[in-house]
This record gives sequence, C-alpha cells and structure tokens, in this order.
Amino acid sequence: MTRNIKIISCLFILLFVSSINYAAVSTYTDTPPAPKDTTASDKALKKMANKEAHKAALMSTILPGLGQFYNKKYWKIPFIYVALAGMAYLIHREDTLYQTYHKELQFRFQHQDTVTAANYNASGGKRPWLAIYNTTDLNTQKLLYKKRLDETVIGIGFVYLLNIIDASIDGHFKTFDVSDNLTLSIKPKPFYCAQSSLGIGAGLSIALTFKK
Repeated sequence: MTRNIKIISCLFILLFVSSINYAAVSTYTDTPPAPKDTTASDKALKKMANKEAHKAALMSTILPGLGQFYNKKYWKIPFIYVALAGMAYLIHREDTLYQTYHKELQFRFQHQDTVTAANYNASGGKRPWLAIYNTTDLNTQKLLYKKRLDETVIGIGFVYLLNIIDASIDGHFKTFDVSDNLTLSIKPKPFYCAQSSLGIGAGLSIALTFKK
C-alpha cells in the first residue's frame, strides 16, 4: 500500500512538471528602438507576477483546484481531485484494517489471551479469519497498518501542498514573458529503483538553458 502512495504522488508530480509551458514572444521592427530604462517596468511586472501568484495560491489553499481554475489550467483540476480521492480511499482502508486488529487485541485482552482457533467462536469472536493469529502477530499487523495510515495522511497533505505550489507557479507564468534566450527541455529518463520488481524506474530530465 505504501507503494500505491508513492505511485500516486509520483504521477501527480510528473503531471504538473510536464505541464510547464514556455511561450516565446518576440517583436521586431525595421528600425531598432532607442535604448530605454526598463527598471520601472520590470519592477511593475515582478510585482504583478507576485500578486497573481499569491492570489492563485490563496485560492488553492481555500479550495484545491480553485487556483488552477483562476490560472485557466482547467485540465489539472480533475487530476487534483483524483489524487485526493485516491489518498482518501487509502486512509479509509488503512484505518479500517488498523481498527480491526486493534479491536481484536482488545477482545483477546478481555479474555486474558486465552482465545485460540479452536474456541474462538465459543468465546464470542466476531472475526473468525483472525483466529489463526496469535497476540504477537495481531500487534505486528496493528502497528503495520498504523504506520501505513500515518504515511497516507502525510501523502494527502503532500498532494494538497503541491496543489498550492503549482497554482503559485502558474500564477507567476501568467505575466512572465519568455524570450528566445530561454529554453526548457523535458525528456524521459530511466533510473535504478530498488522498490521496482524490474529494478528500474522512469522519471523526467529537466534542463533549463540560458543563451547569451
């Protein structure tokens, strides 16, 4: 289940990283314009970009996906809610299993740990499939699902935070004019992954180049 959390988080990150777009806008005239001081306009542009970013981030903090709607990145909204829904399902599942083993341990404690597979039903047990576990095994399973539950809660917080960061970044790009001197290259890149059964994983290689 921890692997499922990692997969959802990684897919969510890759979707947003691969969505970064740069538009090159250039205007030329026959007569080069006279040099002028652009300090004031640069400051105004930076102030506007920060304002847009803060507004989008605040909106996504109040309601996930609202900042993406404000930035007109409508296609991202379904992915946000699919990721949040997936995490919510995992939280419900891990909590249910944790409570199951916890209640079984309480049941065993009430019977002073005398419950066995042979007398389980006679003792009033409600979960026959747990009769094969001894108390040590039950406690191990309880701690395992408690750990997974904690990891999933952290995962849903991570998705929520990433939603805010993404809205802020897109807010900056709304007023960011990129020239031909700046290029972005995104390419798939394999890497060694110990958690994978094949021993390999896939990611993205991102290169941002400034040209003189």
